[in-house]
Amino acid sequence: MNKMQTRFKKGIDMKIGLKRYARTFLVVALLSSYCAIAAEPWKDLFDGKTLNGWEQKGGQAKYTVEDGQIVGRTVLNTDNSFLCTKQFYSDFILEVDFKVDPQLNSGVQIRSNSFPEYKAEW
Repeated sequence: MNKMQTRFKKGIDMKIGLKRYARTFLVVALLSSYCAIAAEPWKDLFDGKTLNGWEQKGGQAKYTVEDGQIVGRTVLNTDNSFLCTKQFYSDFILEVDFKVDPQLNSGVQIRSNSFPEYKAEW
């Protein structure tokens, strides 16, 4: 190999080396960020004993804690009721076991808002 070929080859090797280094750095940085986020402890929204951190909005349904579970009971001829967390959450994983009477209009809402001035007109 002559000097020109050697310089050209070294230049290519250097560029490839820098690209590999940059890719490796990026992968390590992303994994480090993910691990830092994933290391945050889970925050239970329900302590199994009280409704601390929760508030009832809307109608007049009754919410209680029974045997470590949240139980909601409708009140006939009243507006829809909602049990909401007092705090807003951005990123989360929701794990829930849900049981409802098939004749009721009930469910779990995520990222819903409640506006005090809103009133459904039936």
